[in-house]
Amino acid sequence: MATPEMLTNLPVPTVRRLAAAGAEQAYYVARPGLAALPSGTLAVIGFASPQIFSAYFILWAIWWPAPQTHGQWAFALSGTALMLVLAAGVVWLLLRRFPGVALGVVRAPFIRLTVTDRRVIWSLPWHHEPLLEIGRERIVGGILGHVDRRGRGNAAMVLIPGDPMGDVDGNIHFDRLPDVAGFVAALSPR
Repeated sequence: MATPEMLTNLPVPTVRRLAAAGAEQAYYVARPGLAALPSGTLAVIGFASPQIFSAYFILWAIWWPAPQTHGQWAFALSGTALMLVLAAGVVWLLLRRFPGVALGVVRAPFIRLTVTDRRVIWSLPWHHEPLLEIGRERIVGGILGHVDRRGRGNAAMVLIPGDPMGDVDGNIHFDRLPDVAGFVAALSPR
């Protein structure tokens, strides 16, 4: 159940709407944590690990044995600076080309998913406004996918036909949610 303190963190139009209709009742709240990272994140880290090891080995080769002359110092410092510039360039190209993906991966472990009697909210602890909000009038129900023995699993939120937030089938998919059966039950029409 939403308290008055929770309502003060919502945008002004939302606060007015909720205040007029009474307090919201939360049916499901989850913070998936690291499980919310997109599929393939560990594979990307795994493929990047040899590159990081190679860079470390090259830096070791540049700096061992310790430089003794001005020429050796110049070579070691310029080689290190060149590697840092190249690595920063790759990171800059990735962030410039795909800023939303990078921001999504960084935010994913901190997102809180809340299903109330009026809406579904994606929020971050350091933002006063929700990242995304979908009203209950746009939600048809939920579909339960595979569930592991700890209750984590996959689900889909079924939206009304033609809703712009849905995929081709009109769904929003969730992977590795805690208490996924509770999530699907919270999405059912009341």
